[in-house]
Amino acid sequence: MRLPRFAVLPAAAALVLAACTTGGGSTPVPLTASPAEPTPVVPTPSPAADAGTYWLRLTTWQAIPPLNLFAVPDAQVITGDGILVTAGAVPAIFPGPLVMPLFGQQVSEVGRARILAWAKELGLLNGQPDFMGSGGLPGGITGRIELTVDGKRVTLSGLTGDGMGASSPDPGSPDAFMEMWRRLTNLPTMMQAELGPQTPFMTAAYAILIGPAPMPQGGINPSIMDWPLDTHIGDFGTPVANGSARCGLVEGADAAVLGAALAKANQLTQWVQDPTTSATFGLTVRPLVAGEDPCREIFGPA
Repeated sequence: MRLPRFAVLPAAAALVLAACTTGGGSTPVPLTASPAEPTPVVPTPSPAADAGTYWLRLTTWQAIPPLNLFAVPDAQVITGDGILVTAGAVPAIFPGPLVMPLFGQQVSEVGRARILAWAKELGLLNGQPDFMGSGGLPGGITGRIELTVDGKRVTLSGLTGDGMGASSPDPGSPDAFMEMWRRLTNLPTMMQAELGPQTPFMTAAYAILIGPAPMPQGGINPSIMDWPLDTHIGDFGTPVANGSARCGLVEGADAAVLGAALAKANQLTQWVQDPTTSATFGLTVRPLVAGEDPCREIFGPA
């Protein structure tokens, strides 16, 4: 099921970096192969696939407040059963939808083998976890690659490089990590023939950050919506960020109920427990891929 790094930032992340708000997106045009490219295939997932976790995940970290970091999506993710999940395009409207749309493409066995071959070729699977080198800057962005190799999770970290790595890096070097990052964040371009058609990806869970209600902006008054779950919105999740917010996961049947409500909300929606409750709250929402838990990863164990 789950979120980007997606190659395209959702409005939530984009506005966090620009104005600390959240957002969503609209449906992009489905990918199609050009006449010069091989026809994309839809392979059968490996018998060893594990739909309960992710096979590949790229995340970024930097010295910004955890409340802001929560809205920054994955840079890339492939589910345990081989689905490349990406975020839809974000329209230039405000207030936009609260939750970004997700889209999925099956990655062939050949495609996943090629990713592992890249990691070996670049010398990233020799037991070294840290590829930071000496080029990091205070407050700079650090990338983390989590890759499944022979059924085990390998975690690598280094600078993302923003496309500035060497064209022919030395194996096992910081530049080699940057090159791997570049390839992984450009999978639809680099191995289009190993990807199936792009279709809507329905998440089965959400990470929800509950905080102060959004204020009117640009003369637009917030809409009001009822929190649809039985757990009181003021008691949902666990306190984080010195008690200024609450964070928790919504899964199973509750995710379906909440998802229907989220689809009707926008960036300025204020949430109440019921029409007679005066307290209002704001939501930051991350659709999840199986195995992710941003609440724990960003704010620490409950």
